[in-house]
Amino acid sequence: MIPLKHNFAYLILDDEGQVTPNLRECGLYFLDTRVLSRYHWAFDGFDCLKRVARDGQTMTEYWSRSVDHRQEIGIERRLRMTRDGLVDQLTLSNTDRREHSLDIALALDSDFADMFEVRGQFADLDHRTQSCSRGTHDYRAQFQATDGETFDVSALIDGAQFHERLVLAPGESRTLTVTVAVTSSLPLGHDPVDMPADWLGQAPADPAASRAFDQAADDLRCLLLATPDGLNIAAGIPWFVTPFGRDSLITAWFLLPRYPDLARGVLRFLGRHQGRREDRFRDEQPGKILHEQRFGELSRTGRLPFYTYYGTADATPLYLMLLHDLVEHTGETGLIRELREHWEAGLAWMERYRDERGLIVFTGNDRALAVQSWKDSQDSLSYADGTLGGGTLAVAEVQGYAFAAYRAAASFYRTLGERDRAAQYDDAAEAIQAVLHDLFWMPEHDNFAIAIDADSRPLDVNSSDSGHLLWTGAVRPAEAEKLIPRMLADDLWSGWGLRTLSTGAALHNPLSYHNGSVWPHDTALFAAGLKRYGREREFRTVAEALTDLANSQDDGRLPELVGGYDRATHPPLPYLDACRPQA
Repeated sequence: MIPLKHNFAYLILDDEGQVTPNLRECGLYFLDTRVLSRYHWAFDGFDCLKRVARDGQTMTEYWSRSVDHRQEIGIERRLRMTRDGLVDQLTLSNTDRREHSLDIALALDSDFADMFEVRGQFADLDHRTQSCSRGTHDYRAQFQATDGETFDVSALIDGAQFHERLVLAPGESRTLTVTVAVTSSLPLGHDPVDMPADWLGQAPADPAASRAFDQAADDLRCLLLATPDGLNIAAGIPWFVTPFGRDSLITAWFLLPRYPDLARGVLRFLGRHQGRREDRFRDEQPGKILHEQRFGELSRTGRLPFYTYYGTADATPLYLMLLHDLVEHTGETGLIRELREHWEAGLAWMERYRDERGLIVFTGNDRALAVQSWKDSQDSLSYADGTLGGGTLAVAEVQGYAFAAYRAAASFYRTLGERDRAAQYDDAAEAIQAVLHDLFWMPEHDNFAIAIDADSRPLDVNSSDSGHLLWTGAVRPAEAEKLIPRMLADDLWSGWGLRTLSTGAALHNPLSYHNGSVWPHDTALFAAGLKRYGREREFRTVAEALTDLANSQDDGRLPELVGGYDRATHPPLPYLDACRPQA
């Protein structure tokens, strides 16, 4: 898969640099709608010598046709994404001393599938209208969705026809350019910001770390989204090119030392879309921070709840955490006043919807997410015997986020000169920390349970979630001394990163989504926790493992997740549906 993106337009190519049905996610997308389902060049008799796709927006290919140990014709293809489509330029060069001909053919099709259709989660849309016209130099397809919104995609070729035999004289070069443009009745969004190549500053001096850093900087620049509130960031390509709560907040936190402006945009965007009412279909509640925002037909028309969906227990406390650390990093105390309406509404949500134990809980939504913490697959929360947790659940790391959010609120109120309210939230932080240790700590495992149910029965498996608790500072020193070596034991530490679930758990599977796989962001939050607790040696071990994981990949990037096999016996095997890149 080769991903290219520019703002809300993105292109998924197969490993041959084409859009074909061979890879189900292939296509040119705009606002969660696939506007081109086929974009395929045929160069008969040519071999691809090299393909380079590095900066997230461009791809370059070099094709050659050779006979008797000499090249007759070479093709240099440069494809570049634009804010509303792409420009594909081919330079054909006869490098021989004789005249040569070649046949070129570009095939185009459109299906206007919603992203959830592409993912195989919905297949009964009807009452759509489509039209398509094809000429020798132009292609146009139009679509009207069931809610009346329209999409129009056009392709124009300059310098040749879509299907043509070309003759090149000795030494002659010829350039063909295809321009694809998408228009829609939906707002196109704000103009994207062209970030410089060094937008995240200097790469590390170590060559191994430098390669991973450079690729990450390119990927993050590619994933940026321009909104009325400033920059936001998509969670990952191809499945999550849309604003998120949890993912955007955590990514902005990771980038605070190098690019705090992303945090400002994320906080303002999420504040503007904060929950206002009770809506079980979308899991909306007053003060709640959204989970994701989708633009496709299924979401816009209410067939699915994702147009603005709030099914996450953790984004609201993460909002306060990010604001606190942004202010600490920049000294911009004015943000506390600017965003007061939003962080206070988030606090009110945490207090109103916590249970009688003081815990942040969730009950799954059958139409959307059954699990509403970061491990949001249906089978990710289980007891030791493999039975799935059900009903109302309190997940461990969410309580850690709440601890840090209460600490943040206390800090805000101290800055505002409201000492009584500051003391109130210091007390709230201490209270939830006490409950966390009383109800989640498993002394027989030197670890915290991944969750507890409504009866306070622990879901007694060893998992990676405790690493997030270290990140938040919610773990008391005595328990941290036991927890850190436990996290690095062989059943959780794979050598490439933390397994999401111990190899000793009943549901462990190294190539599952959340039950034994390795997620780089999950491992990196554990690393941040080690740093917080002063465990420099262990921190370096984890950081080096993540760098090695990135460098083990052909493209030098960290995917969303990899298999949780042991490093001593296996390379990091890919999870085939993983996003690459993942913010």
